[in-house]
Amino acid sequence: MMFSSPLSRRDAWALLAAIGLAIAAYVMSIGYGFVFDDISIITQQPELVVLSNWKEILTATWWPDALYRPVTRISLAIDWTVGGGHPQFMHMVNVAMHAAVTALLFLLVRVPLGTVGAGVATALFAVHPVHVEAVANVVGRAEILATLFAVAAALLYHWDGVLAEARDVSWRRWVASFGTLASLVLGVASKESALAIPGILIMVDWLDGAGSHKPMATGVRRHAVLWFGSVVLSVAWVMLRATVIGDYAGDFPGPGLYGQDFWGRMWVMAPVVLQYLRLFVFPYHLSADYAPNHLPAVPSPTVLGLLGLAALAACIAGALRVRRSTPVITFALAWIGGTLLIVSNLIVPSGVLLAERSMYLPSVGVVLIAGWIVERTVSRWSRATAAVLVVVLALGMTRTVTRVQVWRDDDIFYLKLVQDARGSFRSQWTAGMILYDRGNREEGERLLRAAIYTYPLFSNVYFDLGRRLQEDGRWLEAAQSFDAAFRIDSTRVGDAASAVVNYLRAGMLDTAQVIADRARSINPYHPRVFLAQADMAMAHSRPLEAMTWRRQANLMAPDAPGYWFLTADAAIRAEYCPEAIRSTARLRDVDPEFSELDSLDDRMRALGCDF
Repeated sequence: MMFSSPLSRRDAWALLAAIGLAIAAYVMSIGYGFVFDDISIITQQPELVVLSNWKEILTATWWPDALYRPVTRISLAIDWTVGGGHPQFMHMVNVAMHAAVTALLFLLVRVPLGTVGAGVATALFAVHPVHVEAVANVVGRAEILATLFAVAAALLYHWDGVLAEARDVSWRRWVASFGTLASLVLGVASKESALAIPGILIMVDWLDGAGSHKPMATGVRRHAVLWFGSVVLSVAWVMLRATVIGDYAGDFPGPGLYGQDFWGRMWVMAPVVLQYLRLFVFPYHLSADYAPNHLPAVPSPTVLGLLGLAALAACIAGALRVRRSTPVITFALAWIGGTLLIVSNLIVPSGVLLAERSMYLPSVGVVLIAGWIVERTVSRWSRATAAVLVVVLALGMTRTVTRVQVWRDDDIFYLKLVQDARGSFRSQWTAGMILYDRGNREEGERLLRAAIYTYPLFSNVYFDLGRRLQEDGRWLEAAQSFDAAFRIDSTRVGDAASAVVNYLRAGMLDTAQVIADRARSINPYHPRVFLAQADMAMAHSRPLEAMTWRRQANLMAPDAPGYWFLTADAAIRAEYCPEAIRSTARLRDVDPEFSELDSLDDRMRALGCDF
């Protein structure tokens, strides 16, 4: 490993070649824009990409009330500040970070694999197609950072062991020790998968001991305090994260996982083992979505589930069998298993069954195995091995380059998503929205309803269907869709308010009142809840009460011009000039170009308001 010996000229050339491949594979992405999750995480939360708001960034969740990745947030804010908000700069940083991970990986595996094996492993890592989602999507940086710090932690931890064995207590030991802990903290603050670092560190001790034919206990003892410190910091981070988010899971259970206990989640995830193997070894078909029913989620034994468990058992048995003869393979399999365990939904359910981006860190173990195979065969079958390697690298580079182009912009991405994830409720949902935007409302509605039928527990689809039905003036159906979204997720009080509006339009006042009261009981201070109560008051011909409710909404959202218009409208209907004048003046301050300003002025003149 690193620090064991200086780099030779041969090592340097192998390292530079791997870095060159990493850059070449993704260089075209530098010209791309924001796509998919970039929109929600970056462009729709502008206050969280301005570095001057660093205090808010450090306390903000990744999604609303879900996940916590402050280091990744800070890195995006730095990019936004330095690059002027241009996505091209952020893509360039992603490519540079991918090259940095590739370089650190070479240093990590150089000694156990040798120059050829390490060069092959890092070259494969550089061009592996399963990495495209992590590198070509800006917010995929969370995966890159977690891997960067995990590999750095392993390198520094190994160095600390070397220094401890040499009884070196100089500044270098302090750098190694505190560098390990700093890498761990930065890693877990980048993405949850870095919580595997303490397990990686203990395996580094084991591999170092196996390489020098010493008991593992010897390696553990020489820096036991450091390893124990890594565990303590990991536990402390989990507790801090739970405090920020509100629970230890930190995410909403994804489609197929909602309501499942450990055994149910185990059977849902068992067939996914086969998908992991396919994507690691033969990553031809790639997809940004693996949701039901593209990837079935069955919480009971199935043939594929049993095959997946059998494959997992075979990997565990193989790792144990070769632990003395080939410790590198055991280390690699432990790396894969330990890092996948964090994202496997077995410990806690996450928002997805499988995501290619989450395979970035585990793939380190996969390429380590490939590098070992080449290192062992190249001396016997040098020409054949070289030929196979060239073909594999060429295929990997070709697939990566073609896949990167999918992430050019949202139009290309979503059309490809529909093709890649056939049968997925998300694919049907996306295709339906595309058809709505193109004017084919009948087919768009059919696909949105098909998405709901495929997976009926995802509130966003109901919201989009309700919004489209509302555009078509189908008030009752729109109200029922918004109501369904609210029933699935009681935090969506905005959907409850939309349901109230549409139930009122459909003449169902009692039903609207029930929904409004339930929303108020859940979140009595949400602006949309105040507006729902105002709509109820207006429906019962009580404009003065409606004005009061709308004024409460203004206090919660003072810069929303629509709210000031609604308050002014209710005040005019109540013939209460002071509030009509005040709200109209505030509306003019907030949005001087608001289209209804002249109409409000005319209505106030007709009422006799002196303004």
